[in-house]
Amino acid sequence: MAPVSESPILALGEALVEFMPPIGETMRSGHHWQKFAGGGPATYAAACVRLGRAASLLSLVGEDPFSDYMLDALQQEGVDTAHIGRRPGRQIGLCYHECIDGETSLTFHRHDSAATTLSPSDIDADLITHAAALHVPGTTMQISDSALETSLQAMRWASEAKIPVGFDPNIRAILGGTQTSQAMEEGLAMADVVTPTIEEATAITGCSEPVQAARELQARGARFVAVTLASDGCVLLRQGDPSPIHCPGFSVDIIEPTGAGDVHAAAIMVGFLSGWETERIGQFANAAGALAVTAMGHFGPALPTLERINKLIEDRGC
Repeated sequence: MAPVSESPILALGEALVEFMPPIGETMRSGHHWQKFAGGGPATYAAACVRLGRAASLLSLVGEDPFSDYMLDALQQEGVDTAHIGRRPGRQIGLCYHECIDGETSLTFHRHDSAATTLSPSDIDADLITHAAALHVPGTTMQISDSALETSLQAMRWASEAKIPVGFDPNIRAILGGTQTSQAMEEGLAMADVVTPTIEEATAITGCSEPVQAARELQARGARFVAVTLASDGCVLLRQGDPSPIHCPGFSVDIIEPTGAGDVHAAAIMVGFLSGWETERIGQFANAAGALAVTAMGHFGPALPTLERINKLIEDRGC
């Protein structure tokens, strides 16, 4: 676990409690469901702690038993929960999903959830301006207009204070979500570390080729771009590097892939803050993301340890 004195990496956005039938069973046919702690920002924060950095989640939960479960799970992973507020009369968002042949389908129940009421008054500017880094996923922008405003304000505070900003576009069609195209562009302009999938990078830049997409994203101002390619690894471009590089992925048995992108993004930020060379960051993040798909859920066994990451890299002879 990271030293207590270390400034934390902050993740802004919702935590979710997720329910999933056994692998291979559909939501329609499943009779027995497992409960997991999840949500992109929560998974990101927990992954940062596993990777040796202090991390805090900036969020809102309700006063319901599932919110209590979520807070317990975060605390067990070592995530600082002191900046998660309780919203009276609300509950935490829920997510139901299935995994068939390695592909997931998700159904969200977040209408009027606590996190959708996030506003700039719920976050502390001083906390952000003294953090190691701030991470904002695009999903936080998309769950409500007030959460979008909160995302941009937090990024502005961090950017003005020269605090590294991580931005994961997470472009999704969220029922009842906000129109975020302009906000996405503003977020990209403030971000130091950008971690889209190739599909998201293509949607943003119009370039379907990963190398060109990485160049286009860097032109928007990012100091470090990681375009993820699922099992094929990622293409990385760092400010000052002569050209993008491709870091190959790792072959693992896929159990359930949800959350791997959040773990990968956390590993990218950890490597970036550590000042590692570009190729080392790519290997580290690809190994972390690969291990995240080898278990169900997001916390516990689904979160890779440094020891498991290093062994996976060593076994390939990197």
